[in-house]
Amino acid sequence: MFKFLIFLILLAGSSLFVTGVFALEVELQLEKERENEAKGWLIPEQHQLQEQIQVIIDRTKLENKISVGWLSTDPNDIRLTRNLEAISSNPQIVSLTITNEFACAPTQIEKACVIIEVAREGLGDNITEILKNTREITDSILLDEEGDTILYFQPKFYSSTIEEKISFHGEKNLVSRAVYTITKTPTDKIFSILSNTILSENIRTSGGFYNNAEKLSKYTFSEYTLSLIPLENKMLRTLHIVWTCSNELRELIACDEGNIDEQIARGNINPLDFIHVENISRSKIFADQFLPLNSVIHVLIYSEEDLQVKSVNSNLITTLDKLGDIQESGWFFPEDRTGQAIDARYIFGKELSVSKNSLGFSIGPYESSTVIEIKAPNEGDGLPGLESGGCLIATAAFGSELAPQVQFLREIRDNTVLQTESGSAFMTGFNQFYYSFSPIVADYERENPVFREAVKLTLTPLLTSLTLLQYADIDSESEMLGYGISIILLNVGMYFVAPAILIMSIKKRI
Repeated sequence: MFKFLIFLILLAGSSLFVTGVFALEVELQLEKERENEAKGWLIPEQHQLQEQIQVIIDRTKLENKISVGWLSTDPNDIRLTRNLEAISSNPQIVSLTITNEFACAPTQIEKACVIIEVAREGLGDNITEILKNTREITDSILLDEEGDTILYFQPKFYSSTIEEKISFHGEKNLVSRAVYTITKTPTDKIFSILSNTILSENIRTSGGFYNNAEKLSKYTFSEYTLSLIPLENKMLRTLHIVWTCSNELRELIACDEGNIDEQIARGNINPLDFIHVENISRSKIFADQFLPLNSVIHVLIYSEEDLQVKSVNSNLITTLDKLGDIQESGWFFPEDRTGQAIDARYIFGKELSVSKNSLGFSIGPYESSTVIEIKAPNEGDGLPGLESGGCLIATAAFGSELAPQVQFLREIRDNTVLQTESGSAFMTGFNQFYYSFSPIVADYERENPVFREAVKLTLTPLLTSLTLLQYADIDSESEMLGYGISIILLNVGMYFVAPAILIMSIKKRI
């Protein structure tokens, strides 16, 4: 028996967010390898980077928090200065955080902060000695020998305190906390600076959650948080954009015109409502590998009354203890699906994108029955996953949902067609027609290699024509209609008109 580590997820938002650990170890036994292969299960690969969206709906505080960001232990993903990299080998440093979170320095709310936590042990026997030694350690990290900053900011010492901190393992420890103030820069500007400075080009240019973080950074009163947490022989790096809103607290910016609160009151939950998108795609970094857990959508709901999950609009993942559990996308509830805290995590499985409808789930008052109903994403059509469903014929033809051709079709659908009302309307009608026969065709492809190759050849002109949409700048409904009709007419010409002309020409010669 040997162990294969799939994933370690650390859910970190702002410094006010609860940082949790969500770990999954999949046991692979040698005698089970043939069984896994027979079932067609993909073996997860390993990648240090994780992108995440976290939504906290706190009905006890009447506020909502939305966070988009990344976690990684790879220094090439989030690059730091030499002195900051050095803290990974300093056992005294618990964490370092750079944030423009409101009132991080309570008496200087116009400032952003650098916060360094130092382990209490070994700092001295009295308060004066502890704070003095803390200052010496933190100054050595932030300032060079001449007293000039080595960061991109100009930190000035603000305060030191001794506080209790709960570790990742749930242990309570005392830390000495030093706070330095820095110039407060609007989140969209500092995000642009940090992105170009510390984020790898691969992250910036691969889309996925990055596009949503960039959008969230432009929200009024959004905040950024860069955190460094030394671990054994490495360092966890996180960068998050955070936005807090409320439709009930006047001191906070409104979430929207009330739609979100109305939905929550009805028990309807959808994380994409907070970032105002109809679908979300994973980073292209993960496109060529099976990395089912490296993109996660996390929803936390706190309530003063006992709640329970009533239904989901996608697959329900009941356990995460074997390979079969992570092959398909769906909602997973790590804890009890009832109580005053609901913890929900959407896992992408083999999928590279998901629609807003598919991400929906419902909650309601606690009842004796805890059965979760699985609904179709689009009410009334009876076809699960129309917007986010797989390209069945192409997947069977090219052998995998991870095949470049299948990914290309999915990207065109999610990133171009579904971004407009006319495109969404077209896809709704097309899906009803497509899913009426595609499962049968896909099954026959798997049974007949010759037919599969024929389908593959037939799809080539379609794929070629759709590449034109990659170069089209579609900013309106009229442009979508124009390009869409042009592509349809082009394919009608290639598949029907051209063969008909060829056949007629041959008949005339005969």
